[in-house]
Amino acid sequence: MKVNQAANPEANMHTGGSVSFATHQSRLEKGLKRLPTFQEVFDRTHKKKGTDQYISDRAREVAESYSQ
Repeated sequence: MKVNQAANPEANMHTGGSVSFATHQSRLEKGLKRLPTFQEVFDRTHKKKGTDQYISDRAREVAESYSQ
């Protein structure tokens, strides 16, 4: 696993910390009072805190592909 992460570090970046994607989804659901879309959860875990910028070009490309 360490070799894979070192080979392409940008592909493994997120801002969620040790909190799982499912936990982020659950917390977002409570805040929105509805089931969040995949795009909303992805944005929560792949954007810099307090800004509207993705943490990498790869994250931005993935988000754009999901929005189409």
